Amino acid sequence: MHLMIPHAGALDEAARHAFGALPLPNLTALLARLSLAETWGSDEFSPQPPHHLALAALRGQAQPSAAAWAVDADTELAWALMTPVHLAVGTDGVDVLPPAALQLSESDAARFAAVLQELWPTAEGWHWRMLDATRWAIGHATALEGLSAASIERAAGRPIEPWLPDSRVLRRWQNEAQMLLHGHALNLEREARGQHAINSVWIGDIGRSNGRPANVRVDARLTEPLLNGDLAAWAEAWQRLDAGPLAGELTSLTLCGERFARRFTAQPLSLVEKLRRRLKAPDVSAVLEAL
Repeated sequence: MHLMIPHAGALDEAARHAFGALPLPNLTALLARLSLAETWGSDEFSPQPPHHLALAALRGQAQPSAAAWAVDADTELAWALMTPVHLAVGTDGVDVLPPAALQLSESDAARFAAVLQELWPTAEGWHWRMLDATRWAIGHATALEGLSAASIERAAGRPIEPWLPDSRVLRRWQNEAQMLLHGHALNLEREARGQHAINSVWIGDIGRSNGRPANVRVDARLTEPLLNGDLAAWAEAWQRLDAGPLAGELTSLTLCGERFARRFTAQPLSLVEKLRRRLKAPDVSAVLEAL
């Protein structure tokens, strides 16, 4: 089985310290048995996280298409992931709060989506899919062609400026959504409950599916706690991973961080290499820090 783990490593110094202290015996045993086979990615400034690049390669696609993979339907349409967000204005600029910080229920998500369908109406060929409370897929035969934008996983919890799309169309859509949501009754209800207003949307992960599945299981339990900056929950999720999926008989493992995704597979080893690995356990912290 091929297992992929997004957000297995992070560049934040506190996160690096956290996984440096984690006891991960099953991951250690796996890395002692498996060998590095492939690497995808470049740096932390690329618009798509490394696990998207790895999935695209495994699906035989030139460009990542996370929205289309999530919908996994109708190859005649291009799809984008739309994420409701709260843009928080601070002294150093505007930050995109992590989607989980919205505490958005699925029923309220449906109400907000119904409001926003005014801008992307079905009468004009738009298709809507509610994947979960904070991930909505919008599809169209032509309107998304040629558009690209950073994944919400890049922007969440960070200043917005480096991740804003170059496309005038995407910026216009975002501005229209902000005007529509400003002072809306649904947001007044949220503010009365002490919740963040949904004052914008993030549109990214645009593309088409080629219909070819990736023969890989993606376990994304590390994503939400890391995007939220909850390192205690992230470390706990890592320990559950180690005691669960990583304790199984894996023949391929892909670990993904902010810069790289690296795939480790079972490969023939020389006698010398087998002895070396028995005598010296792999440095798991170094492997995760290099992602």
